[in-house]
Amino acid sequence: MEAMSIVSQAPPAAQISPTNRLASAIADVGELAAVSSTPLWLQLKHKLRDLSSFHLEPGDRLPSEAELCGIFKVSRVTVRQAITALVDEGILERQQGRGTFVCPPRIPETIGQQDHFLLGQFEQEDAGTVSLNGAETVLAADWIAQRLGLQPHAKVHKIRKVFVQDGKPVAIKTSFVPEALVPDLMEYNLLPPLYGLLEGRFKYRPVIARETIEFIIADDFRAGILATDVGHPLMLVERVVTLDTGAAIELSRTYYDALKFRFERHISRFPSGG
Repeated sequence: MEAMSIVSQAPPAAQISPTNRLASAIADVGELAAVSSTPLWLQLKHKLRDLSSFHLEPGDRLPSEAELCGIFKVSRVTVRQAITALVDEGILERQQGRGTFVCPPRIPETIGQQDHFLLGQFEQEDAGTVSLNGAETVLAADWIAQRLGLQPHAKVHKIRKVFVQDGKPVAIKTSFVPEALVPDLMEYNLLPPLYGLLEGRFKYRPVIARETIEFIIADDFRAGILATDVGHPLMLVERVVTLDTGAAIELSRTYYDALKFRFERHISRFPSGG
């Protein structure tokens, strides 16, 4: 198509219209292979992923299904299958009556950060991204007492925080701390990182954190806090933090919107600096 050709001397980016920028981007990703062992829908999925990741910006709209059929010379079934796969992966988003749009990149949550082994999204410098949803002292349910090594119905401080991105809640973290170890915890500002308070004010030294990661779906309560639908996919990270004395100081359960986050883990054969 002549409309899709790339001119030899392109104007500055600010002067390129969205239509011409999209046409140039589609030309850059290239055509599908006529003869290949890779199915056409999977080829098209890779092309659309490249288009979305390297040429378009979050919020940009893709051509319609009919336009993509003409551009890549494939059937609508093929186009729909490719787009659906990218929607399922959180790369694209369908908006009823408007089209298909590029999603913002997922928030990276690094497992085992070097600055502090307990550092995460809920321990950010920008306090505006985290809000305190609730704090109270309660009797521990049996499963909480078991994880913290407490006697049945011992008291724990329950602290719930919400992580916000672009004005929308995207993660919930609920922490349980034994009252016997920090009886006056509720008297302090609980919005800053909890580990900083435990280490700085109470002089405890966390040394081990055991985590499990599971895929779950949102119930009524969590869907309400996250302003999403019941059944929405979540990633649950449960963590038990242990002190150098062997006592458990915190049980936390963090629920991440599975379409907004990705977990990163940096693995090296040698210790840092070794």
